[in-house]
Amino acid sequence: MYHVPEISSRGLQDFHFKYTTVGGYFLQSEKDTDPDRFDFRKENFGLIDREYETDSGNEGGKKGHWRRFERYVRHVNEKSELGVQFKVLFLGRHGQGWHNVAEAKYGTAAWNCYWSMLDGADGITWSDAHLTEIGHAQAQDVRQLWQSLLPDIPAPESYYVSPLTRAIETADISFKGLELPNGKPYKPIIKELLREAIGVHTCDRRRSASEIQHAFPHVSLESGFSEEDPLWTSNFREPRKARKHRLAKLLDDVFAHDDGVFLSFTSHSGAIRSILDAIGHREFGLETGGVIPVFVKAEVVKGARPAPPDEPSEGPPACPSPPVMMPN
Repeated sequence: MYHVPEISSRGLQDFHFKYTTVGGYFLQSEKDTDPDRFDFRKENFGLIDREYETDSGNEGGKKGHWRRFERYVRHVNEKSELGVQFKVLFLGRHGQGWHNVAEAKYGTAAWNCYWSMLDGADGITWSDAHLTEIGHAQAQDVRQLWQSLLPDIPAPESYYVSPLTRAIETADISFKGLELPNGKPYKPIIKELLREAIGVHTCDRRRSASEIQHAFPHVSLESGFSEEDPLWTSNFREPRKARKHRLAKLLDDVFAHDDGVFLSFTSHSGAIRSILDAIGHREFGLETGGVIPVFVKAEVVKGARPAPPDEPSEGPPACPSPPVMMPN
């Protein structure tokens, strides 16, 4: 059975947040938007062209729209009731990693029951996977989008990143060296809970804190970040409800301690899926390297966040040998 880890709660035993997605601002939040056809790169990150109560005069245009939206978001924060706040989260999935290549090579069923438990094979290493060349290019596409919209789009005030290598590499390519507004430099903060489903798959096992700092000396590890991975185990895969609870706790931590309004999170498909679930957003699958912005309302709720019941390990039992690959 799985017990949800008590990490990075930072004094949140007496309250948590109820999250709601504020609709009508991003195309990705609207039920009529097809995730399989939508391209955030061509759609201004999905920001809907609309009017705001804070508009004044003849304002408009693709880039001017972001400034009008920012003014509106900060306005609703200023007039919100005590215990209520609003933030815009840019949720970015890492670019293609070598584990993605391996899963495509062996097939999902064989990957889940055998290959994912190895560190690598056939000349591919996927333990705490690095980005492929395609992954680098996908992150570079995101960088170019930010570059084309800055300084008119509000730059993130904080950059939260998974401790897994592919996510740190993606965040660096996306933001490092950009001409960001004064006072908002790219300073990535590594968050233990901002990671993919935990356990069994070696691609989701992080390196030690010392190794992360050596490879990425510019990152900051959150307070209490342990030297060794305290969450990954080789024989238990985190259930989906537990993952949702973990990511909700991460949001509780951020919303309780970060006064910023526009925040960046660089992580993984499963983590983003759980964040969207936790904030009441519709399902919206992201390609590798994809980004989805969400407008979130958070309301303080008394008491600790209720934990889900213990559940058995997610995923199939291990295969004793590589499954036979059937010819097409």
